[in-house]
Amino acid sequence: MPSRRRVRTKFSRLKYRNILCLIAGAIAIGWIVTIPFRIRRSPEPPVILTQQPISPQETLSPPTIEPSENLADRQSEPTFSYNIKTPPSPVYSQELQGIVDEAVKIATSKGLPAEPLSITLFDVSNAKAHTFAGYQNQTLRFPASVAKLFWMAAFYSALEKGLITQRESAFTNDLEQMIRVSNNDAASKILDKITDTKSGGRLAGEELQTWLKKRTQVNTFFQSAGYNDIRISTKNYPIYYLRQEGPIGRDLQLRGDASQPIRNQVTTDQAARLIYEIYTRQAVSSVASRKMAYLLTRDLDPKAWKSDPSNSIQGFLGESLPTNIYFGSKVGYTSKSRSEAAFVRTLDDRAIYILVVFADDPAYAKDETAFPAISRYVFDRLNARGPSSLQ
Repeated sequence: MPSRRRVRTKFSRLKYRNILCLIAGAIAIGWIVTIPFRIRRSPEPPVILTQQPISPQETLSPPTIEPSENLADRQSEPTFSYNIKTPPSPVYSQELQGIVDEAVKIATSKGLPAEPLSITLFDVSNAKAHTFAGYQNQTLRFPASVAKLFWMAAFYSALEKGLITQRESAFTNDLEQMIRVSNNDAASKILDKITDTKSGGRLAGEELQTWLKKRTQVNTFFQSAGYNDIRISTKNYPIYYLRQEGPIGRDLQLRGDASQPIRNQVTTDQAARLIYEIYTRQAVSSVASRKMAYLLTRDLDPKAWKSDPSNSIQGFLGESLPTNIYFGSKVGYTSKSRSEAAFVRTLDDRAIYILVVFADDPAYAKDETAFPAISRYVFDRLNARGPSSLQ
C-alpha cells in the first residue's frame, strides 16, 4: 500500500506539470499570433470622392484644381500662402436647405437664439454632384478653438515649404495636444512657430509693426486663397506656460481698441471648405492632408471618452451619432460660445457629409443638448435618404 501511494503522487505531479506546460504554451502562442493585430494602425481616414464620374475600378488620386483666369500671377503671391486658390463649387440644394432650416428650429425650440447661429451642411455622398445649404453660413463669427484647425493646415504648409526647419517629430506632441485635446499651450507654441513670433511685453514703433505683420501673416495665408476676411491671428486663452489668463502686452496690442477688440473670425463655409480640402487630400499636400485627417479622427465609443472630463464629444455633434461610423472633428468652446466642424461617413457610404455649426452666444455654451440634437437629425435624414442625386 505505501508503495502504491507514492506512485500515484508522482503520477499526479507529472500530470499537473504537463497541464501547466500546455497552458503556458497556449498563452505564448496566442500572444505571438495576435501581435499583428495589437500593433495594427488605426484605419485610414476616408477620402471624399471628387465631383467627377469615376468608375469603381478607377484608382483615386488627389484632385488637381485649375486656377481661374482672374487670379493673380502665382509669382506675385506671398511665399507663405495656402495652395488651393479656388474654393469648391458644390451645387445649392433645396432639399438640404430644408434639413438646415429644421436644424435651426431644433435650436430655437430649446429657447436658444437664432441670430448668433450659423450652419453649413455639405453633402459629398455622390461624387458626381456635391451639394450644400446653410444658415447665415457666410457670417463671420468667433470660432473659438476651431481656429486650431486652420493653424494645423498653416503649420504643415510652413513645414513643407521649409519655413520651419526643425523635424516634424519635434512638434508631434504639440500637434496632437492642439487638435486632439485642444490644448491652448500647445496651440500657442504652434502659432508662434508658424508666424515666427512670441508673446511678450508691449512693443512700439517699427518693432511693433514688424511683429504685427509676422503674426497676421497667418490671416493672409488663407485670405490669398479666397478665404475672404478670415482672421485667426489671436491666441486662445488661458495659456498656462505663459501664466496668461488673457492677452497682455503685444497680444493685447494686436486686438486693438479695447472697447471693440479684434477677435478671430471665421465663417462656417470657410471651416467646411477646409474640412473638405483635407478629406479630398488637397490641403497643403496629399501626405499632409492624410496626417491632418488622422489628428481629427475621433472615437465615438463612450468607453473612449466618458471618463475624460475634457472630451470633445459630450455636448457636441458626435455625442448622438452611432459609434460604428467614421467621425473627424474639431470643436471650439468657451463660456460664451460653442462651435464644431465635423466630417461624417457611414461604413456603407449611405451618408457622407460635412456639418459645421457655430453658435457665438453664452446660451449655447451652457446648453449641451442642441448640438447633439441637430447632429442626429441631420444624420438620420441623410442616412435614410442615401447618396444624393440632382433632380
